[in-house]
Formats: sequence, C-alpha cells, structure tokens
Amino acid sequence: MNTPSFLSGRNIGLDLLRAGLILEGVLLHASRSLPGENGWYYVAQRDPSELFTAFLSMFHTFRMEVFFFLSGMFSALVVLRKGQQIFRDNRLKRVLAPLITAYLFLPPLMYIIAWQMKGTPLTLAGWLHSYSMMHHLWFLVSLSVMSLVIPPAIYQFAARQLERFSLPWLLVTLIALANICFFLKFLVKGQGEFIELVPVTARFMVYYAAGYALYVNREKIATYVNSRVINKWLIAGMALVTWLGFYVVAHHHIASALKYLPVLAGSVLSFQLAYWLVFVFERLPVKENPLLTGVVDSALIIYLLHYPVVITFSWLMDVWLPANLSIIYVLINCFIGVAFSTLCYFLIKRSRIASMLFGLKVKTKKAAVPVAARL
Repeated sequence: MNTPSFLSGRNIGLDLLRAGLILEGVLLHASRSLPGENGWYYVAQRDPSELFTAFLSMFHTFRMEVFFFLSGMFSALVVLRKGQQIFRDNRLKRVLAPLITAYLFLPPLMYIIAWQMKGTPLTLAGWLHSYSMMHHLWFLVSLSVMSLVIPPAIYQFAARQLERFSLPWLLVTLIALANICFFLKFLVKGQGEFIELVPVTARFMVYYAAGYALYVNREKIATYVNSRVINKWLIAGMALVTWLGFYVVAHHHIASALKYLPVLAGSVLSFQLAYWLVFVFERLPVKENPLLTGVVDSALIIYLLHYPVVITFSWLMDVWLPANLSIIYVLINCFIGVAFSTLCYFLIKRSRIASMLFGLKVKTKKAAVPVAARL
C-alpha cells in the first residue's frame, strides 16, 4: 500500500463500506420483531431461525463499531487537510441537522404507531414523554458529541499515544478500553436513554479515536497490512467462533452472564475487522458512477426513515405470512423499508429546504449564460 497517497482523493470503496454498514441497520431492525431475548415494539408470533438470528447478532457486534472507526478516520482527514472550522461546518450540516430534523417527527410518530399496535390511549403527556426516547437516532447523538463537543486535541493526543504501540498491543489496548466502557453501561442501566448513552458514547469513542489515529499515523499502515493479527483467516475463525457463541446462547436460552461471552469475542472481532476492512475496501477497484454515488448519498436518509416503516410492517405482515417463514418475513420487511425510504430520498432531494434539513448537498443553480455570450 502506498501510504503517502492513502485517501488522497474520494475513495468510493470506503464510501460504499460506510453506506453498507448504515444500511445493514434496516435488516437488523426488520429482524428485531422475531422472538428472542430482547423486547421490541412488536414481537411476531413465529418460529425464529436461530442460525439466522445468531448471524445477525454476530454482525451487530462490529457494524456500528466499524462505522465509528471510519468516521474517526474521515474526521482526521478533513481536519488535517481543510481545518477544524470546515470540519465543524460539515458536521453541523451533515450530522446535527438531520438529527434535529428526524428527532422532531420520529418520537411522536413512533408514539402513534405504538398506539395502533397496543391500543393505548393518546395523551398530551404521552406525546411529550415520547421525546425521552431516541430510538435509532442515538448514533447521530453520539457522533455529534464526538465531532462537535470533544476537542480535537483529545484525538491528537490519543493518536500520539497509540502510535507507540505495535499493532498487537494496540489492539489489546483498544479492546480493553472498549470493554471497560461496555461494563460501565450496566451501572447506569434503567436511568433513561440519555444517561445510558454516556457509556455507550464513550465506548464508541474508542473506535472513533482509533480511526482518527490510523489516519494521523498512516505511515504505519504498511506494517499493519502484513500483520498476522488481522490475517483474513484469523478473522474468519474469530467470526465463526462469535457466530457459534450466539447460536449456543439462543439455542439453549442462556440468561446468565455467560450470554456475554460471544459479545466479548465480538469485541475482538470488531477491531480486527475495522483495520482489515479499511485496508481491503481502500484498494477496491471500483470507480465512481451515478449508481454507486446514489447508494452512498441516500444511505443516511434511508436509515433515518426506514425505522417506523419496518416496525409497522412487522405488525401488518405477521397476520398473513406463515409462521415458519421467518427469514422470508424479515427479508420482505427489509425490502419494503428500503424501497419506501428510497422513494422518500428522491422526494427530499427534489426540495432545496428538505435537502438542507436532512443534510444532503444542495445543488446550486447555474447562472444563465447570455445568448450573446453563447454565440
């Protein structure tokens, strides 16, 4: 890998990786209505596929982790190349604006959907209380804190400290820090979503800082690429162990502390994959084209808007789809969520104001050229 040219221009491979990680959330939320260990807005009366749900659980251990790793890496790129002010302006437009827009309408919409499902009465107090829940917007809250509240000097300091470690010890350090934050969230469990988000944000900030440090210390990438600890076969083995762990937990309905063992295995896998996926997708031989650009640009809008759709259709579809078709049930729901949200994306894109509210790039109108000039 030619590290001096690392991310020298827009990299469509890494853009697609980031978009794919966001869009996988649609599949995850479409599957949450299957019977399992976690409660959801609607639990379908059907037989879950333990192998399928174990696969999704394994994927969930690294999806957002790798996303925050990429976010930190791209943040360092913008800060170091264009300056802190341009970076802040970008985060205000692309992260904070869509967060505020979605937060204004999503909680009351979910309150109405829950009323339809459960038949609970609609009240003003209930409508106001709905704003105490972030739903799937939590990651934008965390990303806003990391980008706009935490001083860049903190990440620069972390990058200097992490530069001292070889990759194996770097991974050990990062895994330890992330798991400490994972255990801290149990100390505030039940204190409300916003309080519980504090240790969650701290945990994901470890990944964000690691990605930030990777770009700052990009001269070390050449040695990282050839390291045995991020060998593809070792990662595949760790993924298999994690998947089997989740399957055993689901199959035997383990409710003790042992159910967190595959989560711990996933924390190792997440850091291995974070580095490996960056190195693989950065070199992916794909060129920018309208289709790929559309996927990248629409990913956040689709993620923001799919949530009420898949929850509603998990309820509506459960009455007519046979109970043994759990995977088909999830895939159809996922397709509906993506299709509806994509349609909304195209409608939003047509409006200049809506584009600004949802963080899309606003196309500027080209000035008319006088006829005489054209002649």
